[in-house]
Amino acid sequence: MILSPSHIIRLRLDILCLALTLCILNFSCKSELKTDAKAEVKTETKNQKPVLSLSNSEANEIKELLNSNEILNNSFEEQKTKADKAIVNGIEVPVPKDPGGGYSHEKHKRNYGEMYAAGIAYMITRDSKYSEFVTNMLLAYADMYPQLPLHPKRKENHPAGKLFWQGLNESVWLVNTIQAYNLVSDAISPEDKKTIENNVFRKVAEFISVDSKKTFNKIHNHGTWAVAGVGMTGYVLKDQDMVDRALYGSNKDKKTGFLKQIDMLFSPEGYYSEGPYYQRYAMMPFMLFGQAIQRNQPDLKIFEYRDQLLGKAVTTVLQLTDENGAFFPFNDALKEKNYLTSELIFASNIAYAYYNDSSLLPITHEHNKVSISGAGLSVAKALQNFNAREYEKKSLLITDGKDGNDGGLALLRMPNLQRNEKLTTVFKFASQGMGHGHFDRLSLFLYDGKQEIIQDYGAARFLNVESKQGGRYLPENKTWAKQTIAHNTVTVDETSQFGANVKASSEVSPKLLFSNVRNKDLQIVSAKEENAYDDIAMQRTIALVEGKNSEQPPFVIDVYRISSANKHQYDLNFMYQGHLMETNFEYLKANTLSPLGTKNGYQHLWKLAEGKSDHNLATFTWLNKNRFYSISSLVSEDSKMVFSILGANDPEFNLRNDASYMLRENDKKDHVFVNIIEPHGNFDPKLESVQNPHSRVKHIQLLFSDENYTIVKAIFNNNENYTLAIVNNNHDPHKKHTVTVEDQEFQWTGNYNLKTN
Repeated sequence: MILSPSHIIRLRLDILCLALTLCILNFSCKSELKTDAKAEVKTETKNQKPVLSLSNSEANEIKELLNSNEILNNSFEEQKTKADKAIVNGIEVPVPKDPGGGYSHEKHKRNYGEMYAAGIAYMITRDSKYSEFVTNMLLAYADMYPQLPLHPKRKENHPAGKLFWQGLNESVWLVNTIQAYNLVSDAISPEDKKTIENNVFRKVAEFISVDSKKTFNKIHNHGTWAVAGVGMTGYVLKDQDMVDRALYGSNKDKKTGFLKQIDMLFSPEGYYSEGPYYQRYAMMPFMLFGQAIQRNQPDLKIFEYRDQLLGKAVTTVLQLTDENGAFFPFNDALKEKNYLTSELIFASNIAYAYYNDSSLLPITHEHNKVSISGAGLSVAKALQNFNAREYEKKSLLITDGKDGNDGGLALLRMPNLQRNEKLTTVFKFASQGMGHGHFDRLSLFLYDGKQEIIQDYGAARFLNVESKQGGRYLPENKTWAKQTIAHNTVTVDETSQFGANVKASSEVSPKLLFSNVRNKDLQIVSAKEENAYDDIAMQRTIALVEGKNSEQPPFVIDVYRISSANKHQYDLNFMYQGHLMETNFEYLKANTLSPLGTKNGYQHLWKLAEGKSDHNLATFTWLNKNRFYSISSLVSEDSKMVFSILGANDPEFNLRNDASYMLRENDKKDHVFVNIIEPHGNFDPKLESVQNPHSRVKHIQLLFSDENYTIVKAIFNNNENYTLAIVNNNHDPHKKHTVTVEDQEFQWTGNYNLKTN
């Protein structure tokens, strides 16, 4: 059939219309499909299980990056290897019977670690053997836990657990185990899930938050672990009542709970009142629960709370470490702990992920591992192009107390250009620190590079060593480590501050008078304690000074002023590390050992020797590793210098045999201790060479001291002298001062002045 031109035109128009109609229909269908897809995604997001730390998408991305990201792969393989070994060894859930360090105690700890590792392995590999391992172990706990009584080794007047001798470990178990369950719960049958949730997680959460309500509502690290465990469990079980109790306290009145703990336990800079050792421990539940809150209730903006305080807390605890990375060991601290611990791997990963703080990358790089989580994924990706560098340790003034009004800490750090190291002085004028605090106000300790020189004893404890009191704190922790004489501060009348009464010491705090930690040549802090003894006011000023020539490394000027209406005995004890080299005074060494006193820590010190000086400068020099150190002191003919060593009245050898050097003043009302603490010289045993083994301090003078001003002068052998003027009252950085001493006028502006020539 032959079509006319008009028919062809009409046909073409029909075809065009049809094509247009099909396009419109196709576009409409695609739009509907897209709309349906969005609806499906929204439904998936709404109905998916709560996520504590690792989502399906994050797990998939980790799996894709394992071959190209070494730190991620190594971190995952560590968890997978742990899980594989656990599966081979089989499941054992022993009846609890041992204290810390005992078999059942350690086995329940290993169990939660192995369940968590298996949960991680399952999320990345989707191998059912890992989910089955977690399921079967939790079913074993479900059979046992509901029938458990309180632990047989529980300590009297101490919060007990069921799986563990103390309730704290029960909370730690829950924090770790609920994460493992969250990772594998999609692979567990509804029937088993019901059994596990009802007989394990709800039972443990009830024990922690209801049966142990007092601890749950406590503003303390035990309370932190408790609310974190219960709150994370609440998210996983979709129990908002449980979550709200964790956030706001048992009564949900916000007087206790997680948010109140953030309010009360941290200073504005993020210092945790129990000290860095316990801050390290507490940061894990704070950050893990914070992460869970952010993922499940982002409207709470937990990482913005209190001006991003959780992020500041991570930074602060990392700064509270020496050049080895070990935490400064004040309060109940063990010296072996450093920032390479698992708690700070989790905490620093989360802090980086939510605050994008690149200053943390040197720490996470040094960890050489990440948590297998969304946060760990962020860190692992950031480390791909990271150029290794040291973490910057700064000189800092860190306040204590929720409002920053309860004293604090000063970290004075100054480079020693001769050795490419830092001299670090820590001055502690903080609050009591609750039950883990020591009676050590106005104490100092000193590090030279990586070496501890004047030490804080830390805690008397062998953690989890069953043969040493079941791994608990030893009796000597109270009789020695907490007592004032164990610290580098003044003890009055052989009696500890506040009579070693925690309640009395917790009601008041030292007071910061002035500080400057930013000056290159001089870093200085002054603080006052007026409540430690009934009729005594104490003020200590610590100045870290840069030497004025290349041969003079940084040194410390330590001025400790005491005033009282009555006469007392004042003992300023230095717990030094090293070997005595020489003194410039005579001393008599004891032929038979006897304790230095009868109580308050003195009963644990063997008196080794006592000396006196016939002039006003007493110098004590010791060797630590390959460096010499001296304490040069202003003394009088009545002053006594006492040498002692730990170990008296210690029948089970619980104490270290640490040495101390004491300056003792008897029958004094007012007194000013003036000390110059200096590193100097070098000892090389390989070359058999010794350089500058003697102190350079030639003379120390107390030029003036009253209630308003103290002026001291130190003269070195090269005739360099340093005159430090200190304001004792009415502190104003802009006020002008004038003091005349024997026709010599001293003028300065501000709270202090250091004059050198």
